[in-house]
Amino acid sequence: MLKQVRLFLLVALLSLLTCGAAFARGVQQGENCSVPADAVIQGALFAFCQTLDIAGRVEGNVIGIGLRATISGEVSGNVYLAGLELDVTGAVDGDLHYVGLMLELASADTARRQVLRGQLIFAALSFALDSETEFFGPITGVGYQALINGEVRGEVNYWGSAFALNNRLEGDVYTTVGNPESDVSDVETLLLPLGIEFSPATPGLVITGNGSIRGDLEYIGPAEATIEGEISGVVTHYSTIPVFIPELPQRGLATLVYDNFKREFTVLLTVGILGIVFAGRRFRYPLTQMRRRPARSFVIGMLLFIISFPIMLILLLATLVIVLLLLVLNLEGVALPLGVFLGLVDVGLIGIFYFCAIFVARAIFALGLGRLVMQVAMGRGNARRRPRMSMLIGVGLLALLTSMPGVGFLFNAGALFLGLGAIASSTMGWLRTVRRSRLGEMAPGGGGGWSAQGEAQPINIAPTARAQLPPLLPAKLGLDDLPVGFDPDFFFSDD
Repeated sequence: MLKQVRLFLLVALLSLLTCGAAFARGVQQGENCSVPADAVIQGALFAFCQTLDIAGRVEGNVIGIGLRATISGEVSGNVYLAGLELDVTGAVDGDLHYVGLMLELASADTARRQVLRGQLIFAALSFALDSETEFFGPITGVGYQALINGEVRGEVNYWGSAFALNNRLEGDVYTTVGNPESDVSDVETLLLPLGIEFSPATPGLVITGNGSIRGDLEYIGPAEATIEGEISGVVTHYSTIPVFIPELPQRGLATLVYDNFKREFTVLLTVGILGIVFAGRRFRYPLTQMRRRPARSFVIGMLLFIISFPIMLILLLATLVIVLLLLVLNLEGVALPLGVFLGLVDVGLIGIFYFCAIFVARAIFALGLGRLVMQVAMGRGNARRRPRMSMLIGVGLLALLTSMPGVGFLFNAGALFLGLGAIASSTMGWLRTVRRSRLGEMAPGGGGGWSAQGEAQPINIAPTARAQLPPLLPAKLGLDDLPVGFDPDFFFSDD
């Protein structure tokens, strides 16, 4: 056995010594990070560096932050980087995603045309494509200027101030540009403390004599584009010159109050009537909690509404982290459908919660308010037998209170918190009843449930059924030596 272990260690050592500079999935962080020209990283590269230089080969994705990054080698996967400057003079076989200030794609060897086969998505102040660079995928970006001097095979979507084309582009172009008469000197001044050389281009759309578009051109801007090259498709310009609109008379206070009242009344009445028709008694269950424990319902509703925002962010971040992990593991086929599914689940849960909080909770409060008015005017029995009339009266009063200028939001928040807290309390009571009903089924006639008033009925467990229940503690754990006065049967008492 010892000889086998020694042989295994010897083989492993020889493998490490003869494999060259090949590394598995790596993490680099610090001031200066580099992948030497003779190095090969098999798997994803995670980088958190001030200066990042990739001169070797990465057989996977590149993910991280590099304030000043250079890719002169080859990346077989996708690139996800953020920083100040990124210069790509090598090859990227996958997609390139970048967020920063300066992005330049150029070729270090003038005798060889650089080929980028994936798509480019960026948000950068300046984007420049060298004349010796050939880009196959589509380009989507936002920033100040986009200077395209290389050949692009796909379409271009860009939102910025300046867009200049000086080569052949075979796809369509959709862009938004600025006013050529605007002053751009301040942009260069802002970058001086960062030590970044930046020459701002004149705003607007410019297509030089060497530039051509095989597809359609659609642009938005205040001025006509300077087009010297050939456009094979249709050219469409949407002007953004401000049009004088005569000042309309200001709406009076009464008109604003009426519009708010009409909107609130219509929405709440629709939700309330639908709840009464389709949910029936369950829609009225929270009224008991609201009537008997108003302060408790208000506090619970307020806390639920406040913590819903961080919970929502946590759900979205968890989905994003799961998708990124799958992308890091090169499971793109799983990441896309799972990301879509989790995104739909998150949107569904968030939508249901806020719909209940904003609309259903206030409709329940309006029903309780209308029932209170009906009890005072017509008696308790008539109020219970006419839920639609109670809903109509309550919605009218609540819509009127919430439409009052200055203080309407206070009534709106109070109704929301009370209704949401009552829904949460009644839901918890229903869950406790469901859990206890499992024990109640063991006792003859010992069922429980909701009363006509929406209250949880107690469950009585007969002694014969109680004897069938498993003991809470084993009989041989020192129950004979308990302190004087301690009765274990107290936990099974009916009181």
